[in-house]
Amino acid sequence: MKFRNIEFRWSETNNKYELIQLYRASQIKETGTYEFKDCCFVVAFFDKGKEGYDMRTVGDRFFSDKDAWVVGKHAIQFLNAIFQIEKDEEELK
Repeated sequence: MKFRNIEFRWSETNNKYELIQLYRASQIKETGTYEFKDCCFVVAFFDKGKEGYDMRTVGDRFFSDKDAWVVGKHAIQFLNAIFQIEKDEEELK
């Protein structure tokens, strides 16, 4: 799920869901020209616990971007809905 420059995704590297902020960084090449690269940094991680998912923020990044709050709110609702479905299926076994 992506909204403006904030993305909610599964991270293969961290093996958990995360909220990232995307940005373009400039880099000077040896020729003296600029090259732009797409970069990102983690805003928050989502950890699965016994009662659902918890969001763990990185510094104040989550609070400095209103879009992060919007996406984070929907992401935690989505993950907790999945958690509840998995819990209900487990009880039916």
